Amino acid sequence: MNSVLLTDLNICVLGDGIASGEGDPGHRGWAGPLIDSVRAGHGPLNYYNLGIVGQNSEAVLGRLGELEPRMPLGADNRLILAFGLMDAVGVRGEDPLPAKTSWQNLSTLLKEVHGHYKPLLVGPPAVYDPAQNARIKRINGGFRELCTRARVPYIDLFTSLQDDVQYRRELNQGDRLHPGPFGHRKIFDLVSNDRSWWFG
Repeated sequence: MNSVLLTDLNICVLGDGIASGEGDPGHRGWAGPLIDSVRAGHGPLNYYNLGIVGQNSEAVLGRLGELEPRMPLGADNRLILAFGLMDAVGVRGEDPLPAKTSWQNLSTLLKEVHGHYKPLLVGPPAVYDPAQNARIKRINGGFRELCTRARVPYIDLFTSLQDDVQYRRELNQGDRLHPGPFGHRKIFDLVSNDRSWWFG
């Protein structure tokens, strides 16, 4: 007998290292506990984490094809998007993406998934470097506006975390981009308590 319990509820997390839990020694990040809470309150579901550390919005947009085999038509397909950090930082020594490019990538992605999946975007969090945070702040504002226009829930992490002393202290103890256990727990709290969260 197949040990995998098939249900009509599929939740997929697609994005960068924030999505995958980079920086958390347990490799569960904020998304793992979030899904645990949904299972505890709403029963069985199928969960897929497709976060890849170091990817920007262009790379994430190029992976939309990974969703189709995991979220079949006719099911309750929920898509949690979490990216934008590497747009502001730059990938493998490359220059950061222009904010307008980030916004266009998100706009294209939202159009592609419309009618197929129910999306929610978790915005990029603050990092340690002030110049990078200035770019994240600009990207964050555009992301929020695009999601508002598209009627897609948007959870703003940056505004809540940019002045959080303990969050910044933990960033400084790591790679200065990805949080550790405290930071991922903080993101879990922000997402799970946001009024936009589907299962609040």
